[in-house]
Amino acid sequence: MACYLHRVCSPKFSPLPGWHVVGRPVFQRRNFNRFVVRKRSFRQAFWLLQFIGWMLISHPAFAQLSKLFAATPLGSLIIVGGGDTPIKVQERFVALAGGAGKAKIAVFPMASLRSDEEASEIVDDFQKLGADAQVVSLTRSEANSDSTVEDLEQFSGYWFSGGDQSRLAGLLLGSKALERIERRYLAGAAIGGTSAGASVMTSLMLTGKTQKPRNAGEEELLNIARGMQELAKGFGVFKGAIVDQHFMHRPRYNRLISAVLDHPQLVGVGIDEETALLVRPDGLWEVLGNNYVKIFDARKARIIDDAGPMAKAGDIRMHILPAGSTFDTKKKKVSFEED
Repeated sequence: MACYLHRVCSPKFSPLPGWHVVGRPVFQRRNFNRFVVRKRSFRQAFWLLQFIGWMLISHPAFAQLSKLFAATPLGSLIIVGGGDTPIKVQERFVALAGGAGKAKIAVFPMASLRSDEEASEIVDDFQKLGADAQVVSLTRSEANSDSTVEDLEQFSGYWFSGGDQSRLAGLLLGSKALERIERRYLAGAAIGGTSAGASVMTSLMLTGKTQKPRNAGEEELLNIARGMQELAKGFGVFKGAIVDQHFMHRPRYNRLISAVLDHPQLVGVGIDEETALLVRPDGLWEVLGNNYVKIFDARKARIIDDAGPMAKAGDIRMHILPAGSTFDTKKKKVSFEED
């Protein structure tokens, strides 16, 4: 690294600190060695961080963690507590799916073995409101077909009718069809369901089956007891909640509260017949229809866990919400239509 021009290689123009020029440059190796070591250490740290990042991303747990930080869905969810779905609820769903003349809705009847007639009626109702609706009945193999996935892409709304939520989950959980529906929901499509089609939307769903709680006699199965209700994996579209339907018509306080006590991090949602809960993109829950939605919030409750079968809990918050009410799950705040 010789330099013969004193004007160019003067300290003012030195390429590295510590260079001195007297006729010919004299190189200070100590400073240069420090520079080389620092540069080499930086490169090693850079490649080490890249390797660690690659290992984390490739680990299966990363996929689960990424779901926790997934983007907020742009679509809306409407779940009905069974019975006749009010026309105002149907109108709202069509509007959320794109509106009259634009909405294209798939109606899934698979929760029941005898739901073709009901599904046809739902299709007729949506068509009267200006939507292009059709029945889409899938087997398990069809739900994993690439052609089915392509067909589902065209819809802007997806409606699940009543029956048995376990049957519906068994057909669609883990399928390509459900994955595509969830992607469409994240992108802005509407999802709806009634009765079993409502219960299946949560991550953990009530199956409707009761199991004997610990140390309990047969007569105690009708009480509120921990470990009494069977829960299974649902679609996971409606996060942070457990849903029960036909809530007042088929008194189901005991089974929903029992489930909430077993999973206090989840908010219990009891939806009456002819009533719907709209889960909006802004995170608010809005009540639609003719009756009530009951909320059971045990996230800050005092729950006693002892050896007995009977439940012991305090400070569970309950909200009774008629149509027009909203619930902010983050702020734990209820607003009524007249507020």
